[in-house]
Amino acid sequence: MNAQHTQNTVLLTGASRGIGFATLTRLLESGYKVIATDYQMDALETHCRELKEAYPQQLFLSSLDLTDLKDIPSTVEGLIDQFGPVDHLVSCAGILHLQPILTMPMEQLAHTFDVNVFGQVALMQTVGQRMKQQGTGNMVIVGSNAANTPRANMGAYAASKAALHMMVKCMGMELASTGIRCNIVSPGSTRTDMQMQLWNEHYGEPQVIAGDASTFRLGIPLNKIAEPNDIANTILFLMSDAANHITLHDLRVDGGATLDN
Repeated sequence: MNAQHTQNTVLLTGASRGIGFATLTRLLESGYKVIATDYQMDALETHCRELKEAYPQQLFLSSLDLTDLKDIPSTVEGLIDQFGPVDHLVSCAGILHLQPILTMPMEQLAHTFDVNVFGQVALMQTVGQRMKQQGTGNMVIVGSNAANTPRANMGAYAASKAALHMMVKCMGMELASTGIRCNIVSPGSTRTDMQMQLWNEHYGEPQVIAGDASTFRLGIPLNKIAEPNDIANTILFLMSDAANHITLHDLRVDGGATLDN
């Protein structure tokens, strides 16, 4: 265990799988105390069973539904009261509905924004107010490289991530004078369940890497998709003192797929 981080508490969302689970594992290995949350409590408990046994004094599990906007403040306040001040907020939660904007039901569009924007903002508001009182803190929010690049059948997702990015940057500006840093990590194609949701018998990893002119999608210059740990390691960097003078930043982790646009 890295004793340097034993007193640092992280509130983590979307912890049951993918980038969130990889980040949880890296945080625990690095000695952080983690309040790991997800809206699917059964999945969280199942996937975290071995980690809970290995890190019983560092890992605590809780349900948190980012669509429940009225209850987010009280839920988060309760977690802080129970486990102590939060030094870092890391939000990996997100949702993807695949459908053209032209035909997407408004219910799906609203759900996308509830999870990817409004729930995130409610979370950042509650934690940010506590961090401001403490005079210290750090937020790393997982966005997407789709926030800057139009994608076929992903308009709602891309638009929600674009809105989220600006919310994080504006909150970071508001909190900068208190020393609180707010940054974004923007993954590209990463080996997660969400990524595989896009794949079918005709379109998979080789096509993602090569790109597809018919959908106006560039390939990946590094000739590989990201692994969840690639994103997790970037998150830990932005949390660390090595990134002490970085705030309002969108750090792209996509192998060059968007040409850093």
